Amino acid sequence: MSIATVGEYLIHYEALGRGQPVIFLHGWVGSWRYWLPTMQALSHRFRTYAVDLAGFGDSAKPRQGADSIYHLERQVELVREWMDHLGILRAHLIGHTLGAMVAIRLALKHPDRVQRVLAVGYPTALEIPKGARGLMGKGILIERLSRLAQEYPEVQREHQRADPEAIRLSLEDALLHQEALGEWLRLVDCPLLLVYGRRDPLIAPPFFLNGGLDASTRLILLEEGRHFPMLDLPAVFQRLTEDFLTLPDPSQIALKEEWRRRFR
Repeated sequence: MSIATVGEYLIHYEALGRGQPVIFLHGWVGSWRYWLPTMQALSHRFRTYAVDLAGFGDSAKPRQGADSIYHLERQVELVREWMDHLGILRAHLIGHTLGAMVAIRLALKHPDRVQRVLAVGYPTALEIPKGARGLMGKGILIERLSRLAQEYPEVQREHQRADPEAIRLSLEDALLHQEALGEWLRLVDCPLLLVYGRRDPLIAPPFFLNGGLDASTRLILLEEGRHFPMLDLPAVFQRLTEDFLTLPDPSQIALKEEWRRRFR
């Protein structure tokens, strides 16, 4: 276990491998732990880091000041300050749901620190029943996330350790910024890969973005993927990730037919 003191907070992370740095950022449920298979798969050519965001895993869960530390912009700055602490000048970012939001915002606010971004389940379209907004909509999302966590032992165990306020406040940010989330993607000035699971019951793929994204951005839909494609389809996800990080022109990334045949 590795711990860094970032300002007044303790931030937990794990690291594997050598090479260019790749930083993994988890989503609303779980912690760094569900990234471990992907970290191991990439560690032969990258230095992989997985961070517990504030309020999750073994990172700080402050009793006071949570209202500020758990919001999106503060989580972004904590990751940047953690990078400073470790001397990571520039890195690839891989984020899932909440972690994808943090990665996109970090790429926008500090473009000199980010090489490429892979955003899994970036929440431009959260599946909420019509009319269920505000507290009702947030409650539905929290309940669905809890049910999804129960499907994966490595996620459920860590979900139970999270500060409920960290989940609640970060979900509020996602709902608050629904209109801005798509615009943020258009402003990112680095190679960007968006990955979605077709069967994700919580986050719908943003098909409306297909015609409005930069040429360096690709959107890939995993037909058999659900909310955690890195766990549902680990071999496919790992090959896709390695290709995206290593191709000279990452905009040419595509699912290969042999992957579909081999891992179906």
